[in-house]
Amino acid sequence: MSLFRSTLSIGRTFVYCWLASLLLGCSLPHPFTNHTVEHSRPHEHSFTTVDIPAIVSETPSLPQAEPKAGQELHHDGGSFSAGLPEETIEKKTIQKNDDTVSKETDTTWEKRFTTADDDLIDLWRNNMDEAMKQPTGQRILRISSAVETHHRVRHYIDGFCGRQRDFFEGALARSGKYRAMMTDILRKEGLPEKLVYLALIESGFSPHAYSRAHAMGPWQFIRSTALHYGLTINSWIDERRDPVLSTHAAAAYLKDLHRKFGEWFLAAAAYNAGEGRVGTALQRSKTNDFWLLRQNRKHLKLETRDYVPKFVAAVLIAGEPEKYGFEQISYEEPLEHDEVTIHRPLRLQTVAKLADTNLHVIKELNPALLRNFTPPNDDGFTLRLPVGSGENFLTAYKQLPASRKIKLTLHRVKKGEVLSRIAKRHGVTISQLMKENGLKSGRLRLGQELVIVRSETTEKKIAARLSQ
Repeated sequence: MSLFRSTLSIGRTFVYCWLASLLLGCSLPHPFTNHTVEHSRPHEHSFTTVDIPAIVSETPSLPQAEPKAGQELHHDGGSFSAGLPEETIEKKTIQKNDDTVSKETDTTWEKRFTTADDDLIDLWRNNMDEAMKQPTGQRILRISSAVETHHRVRHYIDGFCGRQRDFFEGALARSGKYRAMMTDILRKEGLPEKLVYLALIESGFSPHAYSRAHAMGPWQFIRSTALHYGLTINSWIDERRDPVLSTHAAAAYLKDLHRKFGEWFLAAAAYNAGEGRVGTALQRSKTNDFWLLRQNRKHLKLETRDYVPKFVAAVLIAGEPEKYGFEQISYEEPLEHDEVTIHRPLRLQTVAKLADTNLHVIKELNPALLRNFTPPNDDGFTLRLPVGSGENFLTAYKQLPASRKIKLTLHRVKKGEVLSRIAKRHGVTISQLMKENGLKSGRLRLGQELVIVRSETTEKKIAARLSQ
């Protein structure tokens, strides 16, 4: 019995020494394998195969995560939503010794239940912050290799080249109409030209894009922000749909956001979520960098956390489309135009006839118009026409007969009103009222706005009858 106790005591002492060596980072023979155990430093992945030292790269690369089978991108009004789990991957290496004896050694990464974003924090501790940070200059938007290889950026590149290829290719083709004009405005405002691709992920460069949040136009302004930055929204026009005016407004807004947050990735996030939400998130997270801010799912919604990676993906593909397989993009021609100022409302059909073009061209050049008329405006309305047609239009416009000159008013439907009563009140026929407002039946909604169109000839007759 005493011999057994002595043996047990010696074994226990040896085990205690071995455990202590682990805590102190020393190298002692393993008590069961007789192999020397090497300890890797914190935050570094290392292999522990026999007789081969661990190799640690001096330049860490960002962790990448691949979508699991069965998961797919979800498109929602031009905005992609995806929340893929991010896990590390098992690897195997083949090792051969000098005696030509082949051994397959599993060098499985330590299984961790953290996300790839947690790995990114480790990289920041290894001075990756300098690689990801944006310069302070207002004109500069730098996309470093660290950002370019971020796993969410790669995710959206794969999406745009895969399931969303038709959307992206169509948006690139449509950008030909507006890109030169938009980048010129951004450049004159002292902003990076690459910001033009915010319009790609916001709307696909479509002036008529409309979201469930009631955002409108190529830059997807909500009503309050649009009004704050000088865009007009009324019953006749919505300048959020005007590519030129809305780009000026977007440039002013982005400039303000950059002035507040100091770098473009945060400014872009605020463009999506609102400056209040991003400002609050920065205070709570105690950081001033987007790539750290996006790690914590509590601070920003998934849409905003992925908004910047999506934007970066769009910039990279649009800058080198052939590299990503977009080899035959049929870019649409830039929309060039003449501008004229008119001081009385006109039917768009009349405008097209005077400009010697068709209604579709007039609507494409003037997407802010909500109705088939130019708005009544005592100060004048700036109308866009095909290049070279402005002078002839003005000549014909001045010679327009009284029967073609019209006066427009709006009637808001009140409780109990019917078409016959409204038509009689304004001196027009029911059929005319239905035609001018595109009505297919006589049913009206409370508060509905109806356009009342009267020619100057009719206007004079009504005025003469009322004066008797």
